[in-house]
Amino acid sequence: MKKIIMFFKKNMKAKKMILYRLLTYFPNRYQYARFGKGSLIYFPMLVNNKKCISIGENVTFRERLRMDAIKCMNDQYFTPRIIIEDNVHAEQDCQIFAANLVHIKKNVTLSSHVFITDAEHEYRGVEHESILKQKLIFGKTIIEEEAFIGIGVRIIKAVHIGKHAVIGANSVVTKDIPAYSVAVGNPAKVIRKYSHKMKQWENITSDAEEYYEISDRSF
Repeated sequence: MKKIIMFFKKNMKAKKMILYRLLTYFPNRYQYARFGKGSLIYFPMLVNNKKCISIGENVTFRERLRMDAIKCMNDQYFTPRIIIEDNVHAEQDCQIFAANLVHIKKNVTLSSHVFITDAEHEYRGVEHESILKQKLIFGKTIIEEEAFIGIGVRIIKAVHIGKHAVIGANSVVTKDIPAYSVAVGNPAKVIRKYSHKMKQWENITSDAEEYYEISDRSF
């Protein structure tokens, strides 16, 4: 016991971290649909409609998270779900919005300033309404296991990012990305794909990219 006391006296950072976890974990267990063991969301943060949000075990969100399960907007009503599975790690300033479903699976890494949504505003009513007053169009946004999302990436509605995919920094993802591939750019395009047959990563041509978009749905 003396050794434990001496450890905390010498290591104030560890003491603060354990206190922080104790003070936030137990309230979160009852505020969220699920809040798994070992998970931590750093302050400051803005999280709305927590009962629509499920967070697995050993999940970390760094400072300035904004996460919003949207139940109502412009006379539209939604039944949103945000599902964060085990061992997801997110750096600072991430934003996640869902009107239907955002599902981030196990062992995904979100770098800083990542934006993820499953909805967007209609824009075609140019004669009468501003874009913000037009209805939301929504789908399902799913990020499969082990994906790595680079700094500043924007993931737009109704896309499916495959297992172990890598999205390069500042890319804008507007369509599905196959498993075991690297995508970059605005809009994001696949530039490399892992060949399980050859056991190596391979560069692909624009023709090959089009082929993968059409035929590769391994995830």
